[in-house]
Amino acid sequence: MIRQYAEIDGKLVQTDVDITETKSVPHGIWIEVMAPTAPEIDWMKTTLSVPPEFLMSALDEEESAHIDSEEGAKLIVLDVPIYDTQKKSKNAYTTTPFAIIHTADHFITLCSQDTNLIKDVLSKNKKIEPHKKVRLTLQFLYRLASTYISFLKKIDNQTRIVEKELQNSMRNKELFDLMDLNKSLVYFSTAINANKVVIQKMTRTPDFKQYENDFSLLEDTQIEIDQANEMCSIYRDILAGMMDAFASIISNNLNIVMKVLAIVTIVLSIPTLVASFYGMNFVNIPLAGTDYGFYIAVVGSFLLSVAGAFVLYRYTKRVK
Repeated sequence: MIRQYAEIDGKLVQTDVDITETKSVPHGIWIEVMAPTAPEIDWMKTTLSVPPEFLMSALDEEESAHIDSEEGAKLIVLDVPIYDTQKKSKNAYTTTPFAIIHTADHFITLCSQDTNLIKDVLSKNKKIEPHKKVRLTLQFLYRLASTYISFLKKIDNQTRIVEKELQNSMRNKELFDLMDLNKSLVYFSTAINANKVVIQKMTRTPDFKQYENDFSLLEDTQIEIDQANEMCSIYRDILAGMMDAFASIISNNLNIVMKVLAIVTIVLSIPTLVASFYGMNFVNIPLAGTDYGFYIAVVGSFLLSVAGAFVLYRYTKRVK
């Protein structure tokens, strides 16, 4: 899918691009490319003059955030947070590469998956000027940092929900949810640090310090990405501590269950012991000559079981 955004009479106009009919693209517009097909990739190479190496890097799912330049074009690869569609869990998040390409004539965004980053940039910026490549790049960076903060808040809320569920039931499902959240934070931490390095490189680039407004927006972006990095680190520590705590709780609950089962086993073994003695084939067994011997043995074994249960209960209370 390919769209183009052009500023006409002070307004941003969006139109879809048909590569079979479009042989040239006007200068100073923004081209959005999402999950391109092979013909669309060839069209970008020929019509937009995008270096093939840039396209390979942008569409590589394992590509990390970095900056590259070649043949007068600039590539900025960023890691964008998304829901992990390969997992059914609502608590699984991951990241995907999002490329911003500056050519001599166009501003291009390229991603292999649909993300909400472009929607956020379009909806939360009052004025978008595609011909100002540096300004638009900084707007993407700022919204990306805000997106991480938003995702981290969602992870924090989901962590609290799972924590409440774990307090009521110690099922494996809640533990798997915590593992998914912890894995998501690992992905986010790695991606945020990589994006932070990209932003730091931009602060040393003359193009991004040419105008005061651009430099101010770059500083705001640095503040946002630092905040996201700190939040991610705090949530990782909290979640790691929570998982250790619940692992200890589960182990303690298992010990309690085993202790109860041991007490029940000991108490039930007393009547079995008495019945075993009276089941022996010996002469002159006590109470054998009385009419109430059976009842006396049953009641006696029951009283011994009650006494044993009482003693074990008092002992366990004293241990606590």
